[in-house]
Amino acid sequence: MEDNEFCFVDQTIRDAQQSLWGFRMSTDMIMPIAPVMDQVGYKAIGVVGGRGVVVAASYLHENIFERFRSLSRVIKKTPLRSSFVPWAAFGFDIEPLAVGELWIRRAVANGVKAFWVCDYQNMMERLGYLVVVAKKEGAQVVVGIQYALSPVHTDEHFALKARKLAETGGIDVIQLEDASGVLTPERTRTLIPAVQRESKGIPVELHAHCNIGLAAQCYVEAAKLGIKTLHTAVSPLANGTSLPSIENTISNARCLGYSPTLNEEALKTVSEHFRKIAQEKGLRIGVPLEYDIHAFNHQLPGGMMGTLRNQLADLKQEDRLEELLREISRVRQEFGHPVMATPYSQIVGAQALFNVTSGGRYKVVPDEAIMYMLGIYGEPDGPVDENVKDKILGSPKAKKWVNWKPAEITVQDLRKLEPQLSDDDLLLRIANPEREFKDKLDRLYGRR
Repeated sequence: MEDNEFCFVDQTIRDAQQSLWGFRMSTDMIMPIAPVMDQVGYKAIGVVGGRGVVVAASYLHENIFERFRSLSRVIKKTPLRSSFVPWAAFGFDIEPLAVGELWIRRAVANGVKAFWVCDYQNMMERLGYLVVVAKKEGAQVVVGIQYALSPVHTDEHFALKARKLAETGGIDVIQLEDASGVLTPERTRTLIPAVQRESKGIPVELHAHCNIGLAAQCYVEAAKLGIKTLHTAVSPLANGTSLPSIENTISNARCLGYSPTLNEEALKTVSEHFRKIAQEKGLRIGVPLEYDIHAFNHQLPGGMMGTLRNQLADLKQEDRLEELLREISRVRQEFGHPVMATPYSQIVGAQALFNVTSGGRYKVVPDEAIMYMLGIYGEPDGPVDENVKDKILGSPKAKKWVNWKPAEITVQDLRKLEPQLSDDDLLLRIANPEREFKDKLDRLYGRR
């Protein structure tokens, strides 16, 4: 890449629509504009994986592999980049490693050329295995470092993560991500050099959300520091709790002396298409948010705020949102300051909701909180509150998890669950299991 070049990863049909539309973007909304998206000149186009697969099947009644095949037929120049995490391909439970392996293979077979995978909490053994799988399939591997704000999340903490990833082997790109949108321009100026220093020449991309309105400024500072790939969305699906708009980011890059080489007529057509879709379907159009320092405390990803509001409404306790946000901040501290991204944001949020609505703190404890305290989701970045840990692990339901060791199972073992299904259909069944199938999978994995 020449000194004045600049690249963009498009998140319009992936993270942007997750943040603003709750994964409710259907294939029919994408396909008419997909050939034009291929002409813009993006470095990659993000497509859903993980929870997006679940929502596509549950709410849109779509087979995500059919979407991949359809997109890959008309998007020929730009790599499609899907995602997974080391602990699970689809859900919040710890899944057999074989599920992630099969997901990678089938996603590539259906047109995906790259994966984003985030090592949220040091599950390096599982990460390393899945990186090898992806590379054998010929896919590019982008591994993320999730930004968080806490006493333990220093620049050196993130530098150490970058060093571990650089030493893993097979990683093509390191992606620094701020899902909570709490990165500031000041912190960008110290964080980026720390990560670059330890990345050992692996390119670094920046992916930040606009929850407090500062992401676009952080992008400017990152560009000054030599970051040449930024994640954006077209303006109708940018801002709010989404990412900065590509239109604004292009303008800022040019002011800094860079020369983004994009087809801006095609880009304008893409933007107009999704604006029209939003207007016709009554879907949210992103607007800049005001600066809110409360976000530095709870650090909730944007999509979770709406979920928690809905849960309180179902309980007729809408007026307790501020109380819940304070409790989320407190639980996060007691849990050792986990990064507020899936599944840790959901674990903290669920525990805080129970603490607020059940008549006492830790009176009700979900299985995921027990598994978290046992280190099943990986070792926390910071020390947990030992009194809280004792209370959680002292609950009666903790007994079934204390000595749990996941069974070693293979892709062949998975296929035996439903021998009549294709691999694609088997994965969709795993992503959206009915009770009987989930029981069979849990027994296979040793959870029953």
